[in-house]
Amino acid sequence: MTQVMVRHASLWQDAVRLLLLIDAAAKPVGEDSEAPPSAVGIVRTQVRLQKLDFWVRYPDYLANELLNEYESHPDSPGLVDEAERILSSQEPDLRRFPMLRHRFGAFEQLDNALSVLVEGSGS
Repeated sequence: MTQVMVRHASLWQDAVRLLLLIDAAAKPVGEDSEAPPSAVGIVRTQVRLQKLDFWVRYPDYLANELLNEYESHPDSPGLVDEAERILSSQEPDLRRFPMLRHRFGAFEQLDNALSVLVEGSGS
């Protein structure tokens, strides 16, 4: 019987990955925003962060989504090339950190990783 080893990210790896995703996904704070005065950007929903986290953790699904986007918008440059680069590399095997399967897709509590970022912010 073959034993499959499942990789798990550390709390610090989760925190750094989420910090990079928040930085990439954040929209500028608008004048009519209810964000605190010290806010530099806004990510509107945790669902968006969950989706981005899923694509980073499962690059083969990201490649599939890039191909779907290309089918919808064939004039978008580089989507097929990027999907091909992801799938032809070892990235889908090297970067995979499993997430729990949930009703509507993969899901993972973000509270612990986000708490590291909040605690480390000096607020």
